[in-house]
Amino acid sequence: MNAGVGSVIDLLTASLDEIERCVTFHSGVAASTHTIVTVSGLDAFEVPVAMGRYLVGTLAGAVGLDARLSEDLLARGVDRREEIRSTVTSLIGTDNIFVTEEQKLVRDTRRNAWIGEGVGHALLSLSARRETSCVDGRICTLSEMHQTVTRQGLDSVGTYVQNDVLGVSIGESKSTESNASANFGDALNLFSEVEKGIHGPDLRARLSAFRYILEPGLKEQVKDSLWSDNASYLPIVVYQDDYDFTTARPKFQRMKTPLERRRVIVVQLPGFHAFFDAVADGMRKAVDEVVV
Repeated sequence: MNAGVGSVIDLLTASLDEIERCVTFHSGVAASTHTIVTVSGLDAFEVPVAMGRYLVGTLAGAVGLDARLSEDLLARGVDRREEIRSTVTSLIGTDNIFVTEEQKLVRDTRRNAWIGEGVGHALLSLSARRETSCVDGRICTLSEMHQTVTRQGLDSVGTYVQNDVLGVSIGESKSTESNASANFGDALNLFSEVEKGIHGPDLRARLSAFRYILEPGLKEQVKDSLWSDNASYLPIVVYQDDYDFTTARPKFQRMKTPLERRRVIVVQLPGFHAFFDAVADGMRKAVDEVVV
């Protein structure tokens, strides 16, 4: 692709525009232990190409901690292009052929897991453009995506503002064809760990980075107590087979954060594997479009 850096940012902006045009956020439905936010429209045929470009853009440094697109750290040139191509290959593979049980395990626990995290990142990026019901307010900052599938720690941390009050969003993404209940439960284990203080160093490090880019009046609210006093827990589940997310989850009920800030973001995809295959294809093609 013969394009300047500005054209790349325009391409990525158009990709987010396309995702936003297709996606609908349905206002939260209160269950007894949590709130369900349903997201539809990701199965539109335009989305995988746009999502693939966005995800390569995150790897190439085009998405800042303020959840905005920027060319400041965007990878450029042939050497960087091959570096990003290698990273993409390590994350999603060279093709979508998964025949053996071992290959299918890689697909489900590595490739789909990383792309699912990327879906959550994109949805929260849209929440920086406008309020979407993913959080009770507008996203101000959002942590970078993991560069490797096996990196431990929190999938996403962000801050959001409502009526000049800052909150912390903590997200955990799960992708599953047929085990939504078990994956939802696994996500809840992460939030239990947060409440036990296990992820305190990670949260403090991310909030410290956010503090420097928040607006005056918000940065002063970034204190060690913020993530324990004003956090939203966001399990993000991308799945296929029907599951009733209104089912009570006692583990969620026992958590300190109030019901309206226990928001389960659910994305049901009738063509689950087809979607992930198409996004993977979109990513492979996008390397030459995004790193110029």
